Amino acid sequence: MFIIGRLKLLAIGIGVFILGILGIYYSGRRDGAAGVKADLTQDRLDAIKTAKRIDDETTALDDDGVIRAGSEWVRKD
Repeated sequence: MFIIGRLKLLAIGIGVFILGILGIYYSGRRDGAAGVKADLTQDRLDAIKTAKRIDDETTALDDDGVIRAGSEWVRKD
């Protein structure tokens, strides 16, 4: 009886250990996914800010200013 009691206790301990490892693993996966989502959101926000800044700069320019600013991006044929 003493051996069976110790085996049950050992089996319970091993089960708790495995469940703990699985809990840590899935928690890490969830945190990693949340981190990636936050990074993508930040990248999207940066792109929106950059587009807004460029739009504001080009809106403030007259026709000649837009031509001068865009001359570095246009091919000279």
